[in-house]
Amino acid sequence: GNGLTAVAFAAYIAGMVPMLVLFGGLSDRIGRKPVLGAGLGCAAAATLLMLLRPHIETLFFARILQGVGVGLSLSAGTAYLAETLGGTTGAARAARTGAVTTSLGFGGGALLTSIALLWGASLRPLSMPLVLIPTVCCLVCVALLPETITPAVPPPPLVRRPAFPAGTWVYSLSICAAWAVTGLVIAIMPAALNPYGLAAWSGVALFLVNGTGVLFQPIAQRLPPAQSLMVGFCLLPVGFVLLVIGGARGALPLVLLGASVSGAACYGFTYLGGLAAVSVAGGTARARAVAGYFLCAYLGLGIPSILVGYLADRIGIVRALLVFGAVLGAAIVGLASRLRITK
Repeated sequence: GNGLTAVAFAAYIAGMVPMLVLFGGLSDRIGRKPVLGAGLGCAAAATLLMLLRPHIETLFFARILQGVGVGLSLSAGTAYLAETLGGTTGAARAARTGAVTTSLGFGGGALLTSIALLWGASLRPLSMPLVLIPTVCCLVCVALLPETITPAVPPPPLVRRPAFPAGTWVYSLSICAAWAVTGLVIAIMPAALNPYGLAAWSGVALFLVNGTGVLFQPIAQRLPPAQSLMVGFCLLPVGFVLLVIGGARGALPLVLLGASVSGAACYGFTYLGGLAAVSVAGGTARARAVAGYFLCAYLGLGIPSILVGYLADRIGIVRALLVFGAVLGAAIVGLASRLRITK
């Protein structure tokens, strides 16, 4: 059912959030390399599990492992990049590189799997071993990399609770709503397209969500945060409506167009506009403020998908998406009106 599928998808969030929130300081205590190695090891183990036993229960645990792997790698990888690049622009370049590579990787895996499934239906698509091989190679490469820090004595705090600076709640709620649409593309759209024999194309749609967002990030960087967020508010409902109509009618061009428009909003204007505002407002607690921002983003990515999934099992996919669309529209109107006041 759609609900169980959404739960399996959202298990990724259950693995990632504790790593981001509770163990963000782990690489400061034990070094970057061990944490990066552990993250890559979890990612490789998740793919290997699905190759050995492709089943829904296995998928649930594999998704948790993937979440743990990404949660460990995000903070340690960004910090390693910043320290390797060095200089005053090192941190900014590391953040941009991390945003681009994670977006392209997130969508690229889906695209590769879609191509494999279009080539031939299988519970062990060719994309899995094709991804597993470079993951293991990267694990070996990390072992050969130089360490960039010497763990401090006494060690810094392991747990770094997220912070929510005053005046940034509108940005946090906005990314929560935007990434909820991305979650629906992952968890619900395959089932919506399946009756038309188009389920394999859902990976292409996800790639467009991420890829289009990356293309618009340079434009979003040049806009003030409030203005960037407002552009995202305008694009998000348009993209969602196109996705719903395309999914209901089996119109693939509308689905792909809707994914592209949603991507510009989700991973372009809303994402960078909010991240910039939160980073500035965070001040000396910037890392904790960014962690709070991503906490809201990933909760939006997972929880609405579960709710819509179970609702779709009861009233149908299209009706469930329409209910979500009504809630999304009301949220956008409320947030946009508040943004004009605080802008």
